This record gives sequence, C-alpha cells and structure tokens, in this order.
Amino acid sequence: MIKRIHLLSKVFIVFIPCFFLMACSADKREEEIYQSLKNNQSKFIFKLNGANFYQAESVFTGHLEIVERSFTINFFDQFEGNTMIHFSGIDWYKGRPIKIPIKLASSYSNVMFGRIKDKANKLGEGYLMSEGTITFKSLTKEKIIIKIEGKAKKYPKIDIDSPTYDVQGLVVCKQPKIDFLDIDEKKAFYSNY
Repeated sequence: MIKRIHLLSKVFIVFIPCFFLMACSADKREEEIYQSLKNNQSKFIFKLNGANFYQAESVFTGHLEIVERSFTINFFDQFEGNTMIHFSGIDWYKGRPIKIPIKLASSYSNVMFGRIKDKANKLGEGYLMSEGTITFKSLTKEKIIIKIEGKAKKYPKIDIDSPTYDVQGLVVCKQPKIDFLDIDEKKAFYSNY
C-alpha cells in the first residue's frame, strides 16, 4: 500500500507540471495570434480530423452581435471562407468560463464553417457541428477568445447516421467591431488573461 501511494505521488509530481506547461503554451500561442492581428481582425483556426481547414493566411472580419439572450458571429475571410457561431439562452454569460453545449438540430446553439473549394465552378465545402462545446476564454470589447471542440457533419448530409469528423477550433478576435451590443457588460464581459 505504501509503495502505491509513493508511486502515485511520483505520477502527480510528473503530470501536474506537464499540465501547467501545456496550459501556459496554449495561452502563449493565443496571445501571439492576438498580437499579430490589427484591430477588427480575427483568426479562425479550425482543424478537421487533425488537418487545418482554413489557410494559414486567412484573416476574418464580419458581423458580431452580443445581446442579453444571444451571441452571433458571422465572419468571412479573404478567400470566401465563412464561420457562423450562434447560440441563445437566458443568462448564457453567467458561467466562468462561459461554456455552451453544441447539439445537432438545436435551435439553441450552432457552429457552421465552410470554404470555397472550386471558385470557377462555385463549389464549396461546409460542416455543421453536431456535438461539442463552445468555451469562452475571454469576452471583452478588446479581445474575444473562443475554444471549440466536438464533432461535425458534412453539409447537407447531417442525419444521425451521417459520418462525423473531429473538430478543434480556436477563434481569436482583436477589438472586433460589434454591430449590436445590448448586454450588461459588467455581468457578461470577463477574461482569463
């Protein structure tokens, strides 16, 4: 029994610093992305089954609403890539961090992302998140950082039986233009930075 406790204490001593370093490196990466942007620019870094979905040079701008009962982003990049994030609910901003569940066929929360694959023939590729989580690491007028994790289905085949794809997303917005703001900023805005 004493040997097990001793072994467990060694495991904790090894894993706790590793976990701390991973969290710090993610924060550092997010800050580097933020510093690389100009005001009213955003980066949407999405990985679909581990592969980058948008081009590394993509810079997004668009429509942003933050209101008492909903949050909406509809941003485009210079290559006609598009991401839409929308959710609604009473007191959606109360938790710290703010976490919003994603569910297929929910009018409560949606994450959709797409890109042009063949501009000449006007062919695109789009996905709708079927499950997962939207987590706000920062929600202020100066900085919005959102982490998205879960599964998506290729549009338009979004049935229960349709194949799913692993999604990891990071959204970093620097002083975004907020088209409509109707919320108590003291209650809703916060940052982990």
